[in-house]
This record gives sequence, C-alpha cells and structure tokens, in this order.
Amino acid sequence: MAPVASAGPTDAEILGLVDSTNLSSAGYPWNGRYAGVVKRWSLPIPVKTNGEARAVPAMDEIEAKLGFAVFDRTSIAAADEATITRGIVFRQGTAYLPAGANAQGFCANVSDAPFGGGWSASLLSPGELTGRMYVNLDNPQCVADGAIVIHEIGHALGLATHFRGFGDDDGAVGPEFWPVLATLYANAIGTPKASVLIKQIDKN
Repeated sequence: MAPVASAGPTDAEILGLVDSTNLSSAGYPWNGRYAGVVKRWSLPIPVKTNGEARAVPAMDEIEAKLGFAVFDRTSIAAADEATITRGIVFRQGTAYLPAGANAQGFCANVSDAPFGGGWSASLLSPGELTGRMYVNLDNPQCVADGAIVIHEIGHALGLATHFRGFGDDDGAVGPEFWPVLATLYANAIGTPKASVLIKQIDKN
C-alpha cells in the first residue's frame, strides 16, 4: 500500500500563522504599527548580493515556489551600499553574535546594518516595507546553510516572528513556511485580516 501524504496546513491555520507573524503587529519589529493589515514589500525588491553565492539559489527557490518574480537582481547590484535607500543587501561574516551566546543559534540574522541586532522595519502607508535591510550570514563559529538563508530572507520579506514551520522546533524552513509566505504576497499591501485570501502551495 502506498504511503498516504500528510495533509498540509488548513486555510485557517495559515491565516493564524500569517496573523501571528505579520498582520497582528505584535512585538518586534512591527511594535504595533499598521496592526491588522498585510505588511510587505512592493515587488520587485532590489537586491545586492555582494557576490554571496548562497543568495542566488535561495532567491531562485522562493521565486519558483511562489511562481513569480520577487527580486530585482540588477538595479542595485553595483551600487555603493551607502547610496541604497530601498532593498535587501547580503553580507557574509556579519551575523550578530551577542556576547556569551551560543554561536550556532546566531548563524544569520536580518538587521539595519552589518553586525547589528536591530531591525527597525521601515514602513510606508498602508504597510509597505522599505529602506535598506541587511541579511547577515555567518559568524566566526557558524556557517549558514541554504535553509537558513531562505529563513532569513523570509524575515526580510515580512515574516517577523517564528512560528511552526519557521524556526519553531522543526528547523529553519518547514512545510508551513511556504503557504504563509505565499499568502502574504498574494495579497495587496494594507489588506485587512478579514479580507486576506489564503494561498495554498505545493509543499513538495
């Protein structure tokens, strides 16, 4: 007898996870701003990889799963970082590592600056992510793998807090991650929770 495929998350479960990580605005980095609505980037998102090889397959996988272009890989590719006012910048060896922390738990992070631990989440009405955001990969004792890179891009795209399938006990990226991210980007910036359309996605 063929094995039965496990069921993915229900629409209600996806909405609950989208709410917890994005819509509700509870906690860091939203801090109550634009509560109850979709907060995400206007596409495409300019990206500067700084030659970071792991960024390309991670972006490719996200675009393949979502089924459309998410990233603008050329417009700021050669720009001086100081001149970038909107986009995601990858850096290698700059992950934030607090003093005395377990280095394996801080392989990568999203922040406002290299080696920084803070993310202010610049927002424009009605909830558009903007500004210069860093995806910092690796510290002297830990190298981020492909799943961690996707996980950190997920944060940069608007998934603020961890949830089941996104860093909570089941690794950096689990089956719930993809429909949550797809749902976020299937809805217009500023869409209220009551009007959010759920986007189920192939979990293979």
